[in-house]
Amino acid sequence: MFEFAVIVAIITGLVQVVKQTEVVPNKAMPIVSIVLGMAAGYFFIEGAVDERIFIGIAMGLAASGLFDVAKLPKRK
Repeated sequence: MFEFAVIVAIITGLVQVVKQTEVVPNKAMPIVSIVLGMAAGYFFIEGAVDERIFIGIAMGLAASGLFDVAKLPKRK
């Protein structure tokens, strides 16, 4: 079983490669990240299929930075 952090790093790198090709608009990069996370979860995580997909979604979200609280808008 691969470590989650390694998979998240690989997903981040793959999203950057897709971003460089300019095939997919930048607004769709979180979706690309989630799809790559779902695929990674399905193939590289052990457990039931629904658990693997859920963990993959979480890894894709982590790779896209949606868990980064510092980027959330702050109230003034």
